[in-house]
Amino acid sequence: MKIIKKDDKAYPQKLLEIKDLPDQLYVEGNIDLLNNKSIAIVGSRLATEYGKNCAKLFANELSKQGFTIISGLAVGIDATAHIFSMEEQGKTIAVLGSGFNKIFPEENLYLYKKILENNGCIISEYEPNTEKSKENFPKRNRIISGLSMGVLLVEARYGSGGAITAKLAIKQNKDLFCIPNRIDEKTGYNTNLLIKQGANLVTIPQDIIDFYEEQDIQENNLQIPKQYEEIYNLIGQLPITINEIAKTTNKQIPEVSEALFMLEIEGLIKSIPGNKYIRK
Repeated sequence: MKIIKKDDKAYPQKLLEIKDLPDQLYVEGNIDLLNNKSIAIVGSRLATEYGKNCAKLFANELSKQGFTIISGLAVGIDATAHIFSMEEQGKTIAVLGSGFNKIFPEENLYLYKKILENNGCIISEYEPNTEKSKENFPKRNRIISGLSMGVLLVEARYGSGGAITAKLAIKQNKDLFCIPNRIDEKTGYNTNLLIKQGANLVTIPQDIIDFYEEQDIQENNLQIPKQYEEIYNLIGQLPITINEIAKTTNKQIPEVSEALFMLEIEGLIKSIPGNKYIRK
């Protein structure tokens, strides 16, 4: 077991971008996976056969395409995602809501061992002897979404852990993908609702692959005016204020304001309530 503190080089870079990042992580297994391109796959513990089949399909294909699959070692969708991400020599990360010596649920202890045997990674923000608690599992979901490029919600009942992870993904400005479901299925409630609210509807793994290929093309074609590069590079997925930008760059407010205006006109950033800015 290794302990990685937030000022260590090995600390996951994506977690540094979230507000309530853990001060340290307990890690077992392949530490290099923490900075791989990755997709979180989450969903209902009471998964239907439809949900399990979807999780199997997406985990298997995305892992073959080089994505590390992140989930929470729970029964249902989580376990399915972990298992089938490893089927074709792919890699997976499990984020625990308890310590390493208190694996929960106990029936997934075999899966914990299998992930490590397959050069995967297990992480927790809790000390090894920390028992499971109701508060820990929703809290750990911020790490599942925070580690990932995007979150795929397969099935989610109202108020479920998967739904919480999806909400956290939105707050963290992560890409959110949802698989549609039957309107009379309880496990389809939140996926369908989030699609209505603007989440990316996906029906095959290629939808996610195409999404990131298109994103790469757009990023490679970005033309940032040289005089605005320093300010643009400060703006990410976490909101930042004009005062924070001015302080960091040692520029005057009017100069920063002009740069922000031009970057927003070019469609490179956007302003949000509170006089804050994020990258578009």
